[in-house]
Amino acid sequence: MGERCILGAVEKDLVRDIIQWDVANWKHLLKIGAPVLQKFESGEAASFGEREGGLSLWLALNGFRAECSDYNLPKEIPFPLHVKREVVDLIHYSQQDITAISFEENRFDVVMFKSVIGALGDKQKQETAIAELYRVLKPGGYLIFAENTEASVFHRYARKKFTHWGHRWRYLPKAELPQMLNEFQFIELKHFGFFATFGRSEKQRTFLTFFDRIFVPIMPKKWRYFVVAVCRKPDEQPTSKA
Repeated sequence: MGERCILGAVEKDLVRDIIQWDVANWKHLLKIGAPVLQKFESGEAASFGEREGGLSLWLALNGFRAECSDYNLPKEIPFPLHVKREVVDLIHYSQQDITAISFEENRFDVVMFKSVIGALGDKQKQETAIAELYRVLKPGGYLIFAENTEASVFHRYARKKFTHWGHRWRYLPKAELPQMLNEFQFIELKHFGFFATFGRSEKQRTFLTFFDRIFVPIMPKKWRYFVVAVCRKPDEQPTSKA
C-alpha cells in the first residue's frame, strides 16, 4: 500500500480518483474529513453509494478495512481503481440498500457517503438512511458526508431543466439538516459552491471554481449547493425508558 493519505491532496490524480467529479469544489470533503481519519491508526469503515469506489479508496489509504457498498454490487468499476492504488486487500464489496443496511449494530468506526441520499427522493427515506448509518456506527464513531442541498432558485431551475434526474431527486433543505442529524452528539456543517455546478464538463467546473473562491464567502449559506458534514455518535447510548 502507498503513502498514507491523511490530507488527501498528495497528488492531483489521487484526489481525482477519490472525488471523481466537480473535484475542485467537492475536495473540501477531504480537507474536513481528514482530521477525523487521523484520530484512528486503523479501524472498520464503510462507504455507501460507491459505484466508482472513491471514498473506499480514501478510507483504505488511511489504514481502514473498508466496506465498498452500493445499491448495485460495486465491483466492476471500483476494483481496477483499488488494484491500481494497491489497497484492494483492505476492501470488501457488498450490495446495500442505505435505508435497510444489513450490517450489524455498532460495527464501524467511520461511515461515509457522497451525493447519495438525494436520490432517495423523499424525506422519510432520507431520515431512515441517516438512522441506519447511525445504527451501524460504533459509539463514538463518525459519519462524514457531502450532499447536494436545495441551494438557490437558479440551481433549482437548472436542475429541473438540464438534468434528467432533477425531477426525482430530493435536494436537502438546509433547515432540515440539524433535525435530521439530531441523534448525533457533535455536528459540523459547512456549505460550499455556487457557480461550479453550472459547468457542463469537468474543465468548465474547475474554471468556475475560481469564481466560487471569490464570491461564495460573501454569499448567504442558503445559496450554496452542497454541504459537508462531520457527525459523531455519542459514546454512551441512552437507555430506553421502561
